[in-house]
Amino acid sequence: MDEKINVIQVSVQSAEISLTGQDAVPNLVIHGGLMNIARGNMVLTLKSRDYDHVGAIGAVEIEKSRPVMQAQASLSVEQFNLILNFIKHRPPRPVTMLLALQDSLAVTSEGYLVAHSQNCRMISDLSWIIPVL
Repeated sequence: MDEKINVIQVSVQSAEISLTGQDAVPNLVIHGGLMNIARGNMVLTLKSRDYDHVGAIGAVEIEKSRPVMQAQASLSVEQFNLILNFIKHRPPRPVTMLLALQDSLAVTSEGYLVAHSQNCRMISDLSWIIPVL
């Protein structure tokens, strides 16, 4: 029987700053492995914004032909800088990222995504577990 999940857990494997163009605003590109969905990876691009935002903060695109999710999200400048400062030093264990979804995803009891009609989900919130010891 299928179950519904509203959070995607990601173990961060690497992160890098992306600057495109001479007047570029930095983006944080995070690569990670899915923890609560079997066989998959995610690439999340975080952008900073300097305006108040209401509603979804981003979106996750789910590729049907391969186990990769592409996501984009926007954070306030303060939140973006806070996350960047926390993860720029290698923590003792991998950082975990939690993406809260507005609409649930269906997964099998073995943890595999149910592929029918799942192509995009809106991100309502983003949480972090960052080891310090």
